[in-house]
Amino acid sequence: MSTITWQEGWADHRPVRFVSIGPAPMMLAGMYVLIRGYDPKGGPLLLARHKQILDSVPGMHEYSPLRLVHFVEVSPDLSPDSVRSVQDVIRRAVRIRTPGMVVDAPIVPLDASSPAFPIVPAWHQGVLTGYLDIGPMPVRTGNVYQCIRGFDKASGNVLPQFGQKLIFDSLPTHPAYSPVRRLHYVRVPDQLEEDSLRSVEQIVEQRLPIRPTTHLLNLPMTDLSG
Repeated sequence: MSTITWQEGWADHRPVRFVSIGPAPMMLAGMYVLIRGYDPKGGPLLLARHKQILDSVPGMHEYSPLRLVHFVEVSPDLSPDSVRSVQDVIRRAVRIRTPGMVVDAPIVPLDASSPAFPIVPAWHQGVLTGYLDIGPMPVRTGNVYQCIRGFDKASGNVLPQFGQKLIFDSLPTHPAYSPVRRLHYVRVPDQLEEDSLRSVEQIVEQRLPIRPTTHLLNLPMTDLSG
């Protein structure tokens, strides 16, 4: 059984905890949520005992952990778990609405253990799978900085600065926060004290060379670790 655990980093001189999910292409997959209608304020009324339906899983070209939510209005007396695929959704839907909500929901093994975010069962093409319920997210990216000693001349691989945690440019309380981060490499001197860089401000103040990459990483964060 795999375990999804918290990791530690820094943001604005504060210790933070995050989960390293992996790459996050900035494209949207789909999540279909079955509802029985809407309340007087326009909020969806979820259909009890029905799982969400996902349109893609890892290994598919169109897979992304970032999912556009579609609310699918169906008959209230629909048998539980009788809708297990997008094809079933199309056959059973009375109406589908897409309000623009995006959620961060990476696929994970159902038998995984996660003290970070809940693992929720869902259907894909009639097969039961699971996703990490990280929650709603804005369609934008933040930045994360990895300190390195340079690059290996033979392989071109990064030579990480061991003992130095990742540095984030925003906390979850910041208006510009996003769990998806663009990776930047920061070249640091060999004599750098272990884990001494704790903010983007310090990187700028010390005029350390920054190399932006095209890599986007899904690194959802919780509030301060303390």
